[in-house]
Amino acid sequence: MAVLLTGCETEVDVGKLNPFGGKKPVIPACPKVRMLKDADKITQYRPGPGRDITDIMFEADMVGFKGACEYIGDNGKYSSVVVTLKVGFKVARGPSVSGDSAKVPYFLAIPEFFPDDNAKQSFVREVKFPKNRTSVTVIDSEVEVSIPLDAYRRGPDTQVIIGFNLSPEQLEFNRRRGRDTILGE
Repeated sequence: MAVLLTGCETEVDVGKLNPFGGKKPVIPACPKVRMLKDADKITQYRPGPGRDITDIMFEADMVGFKGACEYIGDNGKYSSVVVTLKVGFKVARGPSVSGDSAKVPYFLAIPEFFPDDNAKQSFVREVKFPKNRTSVTVIDSEVEVSIPLDAYRRGPDTQVIIGFNLSPEQLEFNRRRGRDTILGE
């Protein structure tokens, strides 16, 4: 899965193709999108104090994303940029999962906007496990984030961060564990 945004244009001299002359306005590059280290993996335990392998409901890794951006405005003056992403996950069922699905919480955030409430959007992807399979790779449906632009905030200078919504305990677990593999590997 590509870890780059596509869909943005660069300046094109259409004067040679257009008998009326002129150039298209320069469309800036897309904002930078990246997965947040230590938040690109989640281990969800069943409620209660147990924290061994038999208490795991599911584990998931973000495996990548793909997307595009669209600048909103006229004649090279843009008021916002809309970033559209699809995030991919590999999810492994744990021994204590009940049922045939898991709800995987993740977010898109723009660090520049913190601590404003609009700095982060949360999503939940319900993942269904096929019969007799312990892991599945899925790509979520499109999610969008609109970033307002002005003289001081340009699209290419803005970062969009993707990660799982983790509790402090889960974040600490990821930092201690490092980059181990998920269940079933």
